[in-house]
Amino acid sequence: MSPIPELQQRQIDRWCERRVPADKRIMSRWRGRMVTLVEKRPDWSGAALEERAFAQLRYGVDGMWTLYYWSEDLGRWRKYPQSVRENSPVQLLAAIDRSASDGYFFTLQT
Repeated sequence: MSPIPELQQRQIDRWCERRVPADKRIMSRWRGRMVTLVEKRPDWSGAALEERAFAQLRYGVDGMWTLYYWSEDLGRWRKYPQSVRENSPVQLLAAIDRSASDGYFFTLQT
């Protein structure tokens, strides 16, 4: 059983399902208190799907959520500087939606 409340799990999964452009798909991967958001899209040849993790939500033992982004330069997760700890993942998912111009995640439009 996951330590993350079921309602909040469903909120994250619904957010992923709403972002389904024609050429890519967003999925959530759950592990303990961490949720990694992954983009799946056809590779350059269109023959296979490639995956790229782009964000991670972490659920603290205090019930607060924190947002991280993948740093290619450092090869690890870094705390997203524009976010604060939240008691719900919804605000952090909204931050990903708003981040198209800052380059931390990616542009969700096709």
